[in-house]
Amino acid sequence: MVEEEGFDRQTLSKLKVTELRELCKEAGVFVSGKKADLIDRLLSSVDEPAGELYLDEERGVEGEVVEAEVARPEQPASKEEINIDDAIDRLIAKAEGKDLPKSEPSVEEVTVVKPVKVDEEPEILDAEILDAEVIPQEQTEKAEVDSIVLEDDPWSSEIVDVKTSEKKSQPTVKPRSVDDDEASITITLPSFDIVQKYWQQIAAIGMVILLVGGGVFYFLSAESSFQARQLNYGDSMGFTVTGGEIALDGDDMVRLLRDALPGTAIEEACNELNIGITGLGSISITRGDESDILHGLDGHLIGAVDAKDAYGRSHLTAEQILEHNLEIDLSGKTWRDTNVCGNLGWSMSGNDLVMTTKTYDELTENSLLRSETDISFTDIEDTVSTATIVTFGADGLGNIGSLFPLLAFPMAPIELHAFFGDTKLVEDFKSSDDDNWKSDWSWSVGQEYNDASHGMVYPISIVHDEIDRCLGHARIDILVQNGKPWPVRQEVDILIDKDRSTGDCGFFASAASDAALPTGSLTIKMTMSKTTSTSGSTPVAWQASYAGRPGPGEDKPNSLTQKQWTTSMWDESEIRIFNLEEALSCLRANHPTRSITQAIESDGYIWQAIYSQPTRSPEWNLSWVRSDDSAGWALVRTSGESCSILDEGSYAEDEVKWNRDAIPETHNMALLEGRILDSIRYPGLTELLDSNTQGWNVDAIYGYRLSVSEENELLSLLPGNFATGQVTVAGERTWVDGNREHTASFVMNAETGRMLGWIEIVGAVN
Repeated sequence: MVEEEGFDRQTLSKLKVTELRELCKEAGVFVSGKKADLIDRLLSSVDEPAGELYLDEERGVEGEVVEAEVARPEQPASKEEINIDDAIDRLIAKAEGKDLPKSEPSVEEVTVVKPVKVDEEPEILDAEILDAEVIPQEQTEKAEVDSIVLEDDPWSSEIVDVKTSEKKSQPTVKPRSVDDDEASITITLPSFDIVQKYWQQIAAIGMVILLVGGGVFYFLSAESSFQARQLNYGDSMGFTVTGGEIALDGDDMVRLLRDALPGTAIEEACNELNIGITGLGSISITRGDESDILHGLDGHLIGAVDAKDAYGRSHLTAEQILEHNLEIDLSGKTWRDTNVCGNLGWSMSGNDLVMTTKTYDELTENSLLRSETDISFTDIEDTVSTATIVTFGADGLGNIGSLFPLLAFPMAPIELHAFFGDTKLVEDFKSSDDDNWKSDWSWSVGQEYNDASHGMVYPISIVHDEIDRCLGHARIDILVQNGKPWPVRQEVDILIDKDRSTGDCGFFASAASDAALPTGSLTIKMTMSKTTSTSGSTPVAWQASYAGRPGPGEDKPNSLTQKQWTTSMWDESEIRIFNLEEALSCLRANHPTRSITQAIESDGYIWQAIYSQPTRSPEWNLSWVRSDDSAGWALVRTSGESCSILDEGSYAEDEVKWNRDAIPETHNMALLEGRILDSIRYPGLTELLDSNTQGWNVDAIYGYRLSVSEENELLSLLPGNFATGQVTVAGERTWVDGNREHTASFVMNAETGRMLGWIEIVGAVN
């Protein structure tokens, strides 16, 4: 005892740590911690009785008496003994609810080595609570101490034979790869040789384990939680798609898909369309090489790829590739007569859909820059229809753009870090508990469990609050696993129906749904489940700066080139014969009594104008509207020094609304067409249009369209562009190649010069 030896703080300070630890053992206090901690414990124990570690006739499981004695080592404590004593101190302290020494390092993951003989391989087990077995004294007295631990880690599986002093290694256990299904916590049990050497301490701990119900090993383990990791170049995951169902009810809703896929089997559907989906998919992050970087080589950027933005400017991006190989079953109602939908059932099963979508997220801003989708649809008669779609984010697509993230969830696994950020997710944690969570999506984390297909996972339920209150429901249930950037399982259930609007809908939400959604309902259900995965090693360089990155206003049309309308959008083209100004002047001079001329001479304006060359003689299809909401159209063709009206007509009452105050300032058609026809700016589009800066292909059409809301004081209070008109320029080209008909179309914002996207559809010639 310290008191018996007559030690004081000055005397103890001269001793080595190992000697102090030995004194601590004799005093019955903890042996872990720094030198100062050991001295404090020794001095504080002077007035306390020595605490000896013993068990007095404790009973085992079978009722046998277990006796234990305290055996103190006669030799000075070795480094490995001290480490084991540290671990024992921590184990007992946690079990008894005591505070650990301040100097104890934090434990991220606990590894315990299973009792094995020298010639046995240790077995790696999933996390579980373990019951200790009390070893009878007779067995322990016969046990021979053959080996001790040499590693700094007190639970090392490397052993040394004491008799020969030769180092031995147990057979190697191949570790599971990152891609294998594994528990969040892995526990290895103590080797049997350690139990033999330190059976007294282990026996004491065993009794503590019995008293607390086997909870010590659980308390020692690292806190189990999930935290989404950022994407790496080279990440990939394969998955199955099951239970897929897309149901469109109402012809306005069906028309969305029917108009987007002309010439396909979808044209047979009206009023009701059901799509069954099963198949396979994969998602991956491209690891680019030096040739993919056009902004000056920088080592930390390797993996990124170059991509053009909506203005045709080059950026460095992370490329993600999403692939689907699906079987599609179609059913619903079909036409009874031209433009008359009947009640007859229609079905077409066994169709194949192959779809590849590439998305490009800009590195510095970590935001979607561009997406490209290739679709191939083969029906049961082996008729193939294909489509290529290029879009530039959801900006400029009106209010429907806000639904894009929602509609993307069913077909693409959620990128977990983009959704949750660095939030550490544990059981029972909810988005409402996170003060930094600002989203219409709310979520809650369930209890971690061992899934039969994926191993240890956390279930997370996600709902869209505004849609749940207002338009139906949007619910996504996912299973997440540490080390995986996407869910290992994702189940989607979405219903959108603005007729379900309730009193809980806010004014803005109600107005947005009225403006953006067609009449009818949309139901989406789908389940994706991981089959394979691979982890890349190089993180995507988000927020990286790089040479040559376009500035905010660089190479974009500015407000100085915008002009206020008079009777139409300004054209001023010099590459097209018979531009819009010439057409309107010709109407005034040669057709003053026609409805279109009288409209533009009063308070009317041209809300839509389309230029074409069907017979290599330029013509305009002009649509007009007046303040009395009378509206019509006229087909005007140039003929020498004059022009002729080939045809004209009227729109139905209330089909077109007049609202001159809502017309925004726009760039002229000439400036925009110069950018559209630039093969360096939009190489994929100009290839489809078969055009150049010298002019349009004779098969192409080009024009603009103004969309305005009805004049309404309430709409003027709404945010965004509800109260103002939107003007887009658009173009299209149709041609036949062999027995295949091609149609290419594009849309650009006339106010900003921002390309919204283009599409090419290829089908059989009708």
